[in-house]
Amino acid sequence: MSARRRAALPSHTIALGAMEVEYLLQRSVRRRTIGLRIDEGGLRVSAPPYASLPDIEAALIGHRQWIVDKLRTWKKRAASTPPLALEHGTELLWMGRSLPLQRVSATEAIPRPVGPNSSIEFIPLSDLCEDPLSAVTSWYVAQALPWFRSRALFFGSRLGRLPREVRLSNARGRWGSCTSTGVIRLNWRLIQASPDEIDYVVAHEVAHLAEMNHSPAFWDTVERICPGWRSASDLLDARDRLYRRF
Repeated sequence: MSARRRAALPSHTIALGAMEVEYLLQRSVRRRTIGLRIDEGGLRVSAPPYASLPDIEAALIGHRQWIVDKLRTWKKRAASTPPLALEHGTELLWMGRSLPLQRVSATEAIPRPVGPNSSIEFIPLSDLCEDPLSAVTSWYVAQALPWFRSRALFFGSRLGRLPREVRLSNARGRWGSCTSTGVIRLNWRLIQASPDEIDYVVAHEVAHLAEMNHSPAFWDTVERICPGWRSASDLLDARDRLYRRF
């Protein structure tokens, strides 16, 4: 499933035997039956608009063994992938650029937001740091929130509807979400992507302020506030796994 379809799907949970399974639900007028798909993002369910939640969950229960087996297979595959070594010299992504992780003094390593046109040449890591993952995450978070907020306000102004709040998420399965109350959540890992990819996801969520669905009207809204989103979406699809390395 493409990133533009995955970005704002509602999440549900169901007990399948001893396993508690989270799944993303997509409704489409093109669907006539309930479809299941499992990949690195977990379980995704496609259903026609008229399918009730009990009907959907009955289908899941009916395919319980297949779902459990597939999820375990993907979990084993993920476990066999060596984690990214966060050490001096490791190449990391920031707004589409590849930058080395560099040990610096504790003062220099304090996370400070920098803009996309900054001339920074490396991602700082304190020479006293004993938890690189936490430190690098904190640095990315410091970059992500102000930039995401500024872009949400930019696209919200184009739409004529501003989000009530922009927050960061740590979700593994999707890049963003938008609630009916106007709260937009964006995955901090997205700050690794290029500005165009980031703009697509932000515009996608902002468009939900007007259309809480994925109807033709919704995609027309995305096109209106973010022309050329398709190429950015395709690029995000191609690089999706790269941005989720840690």
